[in-house]
This record gives sequence, structure tokens and C-alpha cells, in this order.
Amino acid sequence: MVIRLAVKEDTAVVGEVHSLAWKQTYQGIFARGYIDEDSPSKRSAEFLRYIEDERCVYLLLEENSRAAGIVKLFSDGSKIEIASIYILEEFRGLGFGREAIRYIRSEYKDQKVILWVLEVNTNARAFYEKCGFVLTDCVRTISRGGEFRQLMYVSEGE
Repeated sequence: MVIRLAVKEDTAVVGEVHSLAWKQTYQGIFARGYIDEDSPSKRSAEFLRYIEDERCVYLLLEENSRAAGIVKLFSDGSKIEIASIYILEEFRGLGFGREAIRYIRSEYKDQKVILWVLEVNTNARAFYEKCGFVLTDCVRTISRGGEFRQLMYVSEGE
């Protein structure tokens, strides 16, 4: 298992993995039409746009030189936000998510780690709680082909 910084040359693979893993994650949660609007080219363009922002970092998770997932982070110096963490279905349950969290905590040890999770995504919520994240009082509503509540979790470290 390798976790490394994604670079411009990784654009196509980041787009493919992000789109497919995102679709796998939200199948049955978001409307089918909304899910079908996502594409590798859309995610590749997003990657290229965000890597120009010095506050944003993408990580590529790999197994035997094969992409297994992506992580998108934003840092303001005092906190790091996990904006996206998507693991391809075939690599779930193998420790990639836990290793990504450990990596983030070690690389940004002086920063509080936050993330937002869909209220209805009980699997993700259980995973983050198992990793030591604590539910806060912060709630927001997002539009993803419908209205969804997101809950903020925080981790001060291990």
C-alpha cells in the first residue's frame, strides 16, 4: 500500500478513480440521474483546477502500482479538511481508509482534522467514529440532485 501526492501527470487516473469510487459510494443514496452526470473528465478537470490552489492537496492511494483511491484535502494552517476520500469498491475493507487517516494525522499533526459526512451515510459515519472522529453540532445542507444533511466530524489526533 502506497500513499503519495498526486501530480499533474496523474490527472487521468485521479479522474477515473474519483468518478468511479464516488459513484460506487453514492449508489442508492443520490438519484440515478445525478450520479450519471459525473464522469472521469469532470473529475480530471476538477483535479487540475484544485491543484493550482496551494491550500489543496490530492493523495493517490495505490496497491501494486494500481490506483485504489483518492483523498482531497484543504488546509488553512490551523485545520485540515478531508474534502473527499473515495476508495474503489474492490479495495474497501483492506485498510486504505485507515492508512489514509494515519497519513493525514502524521503529515498535519499540528492541525485539527475535520470532515463532513452525509447524515444518511451510516457506513462512513461508523468508519470515521472508529478512527476517532467525534460528531460536532455543525450541520449543513447540500444539494446533490436533492437536499441532503451533512454532519461535521472532528479529530484532534490520536
